[in-house]
Amino acid sequence: MNNRVMQKNIKMTVRKISAIVTVAAMLMATGTASIAQAPSGVVQTLQSIYHNYDSVKYLSFDVKFNYGSDTLLGKFDAEQMDGTYTLAGNKAKYRLGDIDFMQNDSFFIAVYNKDKLIMVDEPKAINMGSQLPMRSQIDSLLSVYASHYSISSYNQSADTGVIQLLGTDSLAQFDRFALQYDNRNFMLYQVSYEYREPAELDSAVLSSYQASTGTTVIPVQKKRFAIRFLNYRYENYDESAYDENNYIWFENGMCKPAARYEAYKIYYVKPALHYYEQQQ
Repeated sequence: MNNRVMQKNIKMTVRKISAIVTVAAMLMATGTASIAQAPSGVVQTLQSIYHNYDSVKYLSFDVKFNYGSDTLLGKFDAEQMDGTYTLAGNKAKYRLGDIDFMQNDSFFIAVYNKDKLIMVDEPKAINMGSQLPMRSQIDSLLSVYASHYSISSYNQSADTGVIQLLGTDSLAQFDRFALQYDNRNFMLYQVSYEYREPAELDSAVLSSYQASTGTTVIPVQKKRFAIRFLNYRYENYDESAYDENNYIWFENGMCKPAARYEAYKIYYVKPALHYYEQQQ
């Protein structure tokens, strides 16, 4: 993933936050990427964090996504979206904004309630920890791009540890990446990114700025994106909550929405493994 793509994926409104998390969930690797380029202490800490989420039988927690920017020529961004995750082995249910997600042994289902759309795909992860928000992006930073950062770890307080990456050259995707965690039990507190990119300004504002500066340069704006992890609890849904029939059913090979989603359109992208899953 190159510099522009990574930054474009982080720049978003609340709806865009939903979209990138959906994509991240679908693209999660079934294992942890190699992070050998990072310092050994950082690697060990990250492996301890991942082990917590990979090994626990089930876990629920809340998340807050925050996206913001500095004020530039009167323009700034400030968006927030709340979510709730329940992860249970290879099963999961979570809600981000107005989008509901469910994964079981056979399906990954995303319900876009505002757009009245249900996306049906194959499951994308085989263990709970690999569904952590932005885990694949974290692994990518520490494996592919580690040489472009100064990487360190330190204790911010008695119970809070920090893994920090500071960009050292133009190939670094972010100015700063920080992962905060509870250093007593290695549970995540927050993942945050700071970066800069050309500002998205109204044409009149941009023209006025360029005229006053005598350049054609588009000014750069500082951006921030953070995910906070809150209210950890050992809770799980009844097994029936992970039944795909709560969302879809099949008739003559055609995937159809369940009764409560009767007005929703199905977008079926799961490779067919059985004759009754063939979409006509």
